[in-house]
Parts: sequence; C-alpha cells; structure tokens
Amino acid sequence: MSIHASGASVPEDVADMGSASFRTKAVYGGSSSLMIATRPAGYHSRPHTHDCEQLNWLQSGELWVFVEDRAFHMRTGDFLRIPPGKIHWSWNKSDVPCTLVEVHTPGMQHDRLISGFAVGLFDDGEPQEFLGSPVTEFLPEDSTFDPGVAEKLAE
Repeated sequence: MSIHASGASVPEDVADMGSASFRTKAVYGGSSSLMIATRPAGYHSRPHTHDCEQLNWLQSGELWVFVEDRAFHMRTGDFLRIPPGKIHWSWNKSDVPCTLVEVHTPGMQHDRLISGFAVGLFDDGEPQEFLGSPVTEFLPEDSTFDPGVAEKLAE
C-alpha cells in the first residue's frame, strides 16, 4: 500500500443507491474519503442520511441536490456542503451524465456502497485508524418525509 495511487490503479465500480446506481472511484485515509461519481442522465437517488459531513464539487454537467426541504441546482464548478445527519438526495434532470467529486469526513470507507472497491491510501505498516465509520441509511419506506416538497423547487 502507499499514500499514492495512480488513477489507473483505483478501480471503477458501480455504487447501488437502491433505486439508482452510478459509476464511481473511491479512496480513503484515516479521516476522510473521496469519491468521484458519474451519475447518468435521469439518475434519481433515494433520500438518505449519513453521520458525516459531505463536501461536493461538480466537475461536469449539472445536478439537482436536495437537502431536507431545500433544492440546489448545481452547475459545473459549483460547490455544496451537506451537514452530518441531514436528509439529502440528488437528481440528474439533464440528458447527459454529470460527475460529482464528494469528500466525506469521517470517511465512508465502511459503507456498503464503496467498501468493496475503495482504495486505502496508507503506507506499509501505517496503522489504519479511523475517525468513525458512517454508513448510508436510506429512509424507511413508511417514512413521513416527502421529497416531493423540495423537488417542486426544481421544476
């Protein structure tokens, strides 16, 4: 292992968000994880939470991101922070893919979405000590939360 990985050595895989999936590469350290996620046209994730801060930068395309009852129309180059524990989801309403760079602190290396392929950036012999182990929690089917309220803002 190493604190460096070439782009070619980090595998790309599919992260399954329940009702939608996207292609991603992911790396992590002891305090954070980084995902490069390409969401196809029409991608629409389910509302979910995780106990970590999420910083986002839209590398290409456009994407609607919803945080609780707020809607943010991200365009190439935009940034967005999602506070820990907030209900959020995204929707690519365009007809082209978009690529979002996500940083999570503490890292999401134990989350089932990326744990099978994310690459740890640690030197040989370096202890892998983590700040925490947040995971994605989808809202239950019987949740009273109505994502349609925020999604009306994207019309």
